[in-house]
Amino acid sequence: MLKRQKIYCVVCVAVFLLLFLWCFHKSTYILRYKAHANDTVGSFYNEKSDSIDVVFVGSSHAYRGFSPMEAWNRQGFTSYTLATQEQSIPVSYYLMKEAIRTQHPKVIVLEVYGAKFKADYTTTPRVHAAIDGIPINRTKLEIFGKLLPRSMNMSEILEFVFPIIYYHDRWDSLEEKDFHPLNSCLRGFLVSYKTQAQEEPGEVPTEEEKIYEGAMEYLEKIVSLCRENNVELLLCQTPSGDYSSYGIVRRKVNTVKKRAQELGVPFVDFEQLRDELHLDYATDFRDHTHLSMYGAEKVTNYISDYLTEHYELVDHRGDGEYADWEQDYQDYLLLKEEKRLSSSTEVEPADE
Repeated sequence: MLKRQKIYCVVCVAVFLLLFLWCFHKSTYILRYKAHANDTVGSFYNEKSDSIDVVFVGSSHAYRGFSPMEAWNRQGFTSYTLATQEQSIPVSYYLMKEAIRTQHPKVIVLEVYGAKFKADYTTTPRVHAAIDGIPINRTKLEIFGKLLPRSMNMSEILEFVFPIIYYHDRWDSLEEKDFHPLNSCLRGFLVSYKTQAQEEPGEVPTEEEKIYEGAMEYLEKIVSLCRENNVELLLCQTPSGDYSSYGIVRRKVNTVKKRAQELGVPFVDFEQLRDELHLDYATDFRDHTHLSMYGAEKVTNYISDYLTEHYELVDHRGDGEYADWEQDYQDYLLLKEEKRLSSSTEVEPADE
């Protein structure tokens, strides 16, 4: 009888702990900040394992420039834009590790605007947005040990280990997307028909400027990571509409471009492809450095053709196993039209 009571107590404790952990997990998920309505990083883990051919990584310039659904329609390969605001190259490295672990894509495309940042860690909100969606695993533990500043106190570290602490006061600002992420068909991209006319810039700066030493070290780690896992790596920079404030970034990009050449990594320089892209500086930018939907279509079409030509990517269109992509593309077209019609009144998040 006593033995039965002990078993009963153990079962009750186990059930309680499981329920507690489930509630803790669900509460954390609801309260956690979602990077845009598609919960960019968190939603990446909803993709079927080993179903993504290409992963685009980088800052807002990537999620404003590369549309997986446009790539699907044009060339039929699957892709995901694993990009977040002010994403540094060290943060990109850890997201790539997760992309390789869960998807082992054929190609990873890194948009190198992140070379502008002068530290591994940009700001607390930006890093939370990039890593909170990653489940607790070896990669995340490595982030805690190597990416977070040593100057952080224990309470700040605990906010990364248990994000619910960091977001505990979001109860009164929750939106529908916090319970059910919207627009999953975007796969990390952000549709914007907002436009801001830009003066056509002059010649692309050719000077170089030293980048943060840690960023260069992580760039080389990215190259090694991809080679060790038989993943092709492609670097690029999306177009800009204004060099008066963007010149310093371009000089840093030139340094990255040179190092990529030394390492034998291809680099697609969209700034050198303005004429081939037929960029329209009246409509193709949403601000002085980010593309609008019109510009993103042109850039995505080009990169899709480039990837298909240079890498062994399969056209999945018509394959029944990818019927969900066909349906998502139709949903994407409806969303695009909705965004286009509401572009004059829609309030959009700021970018970097």
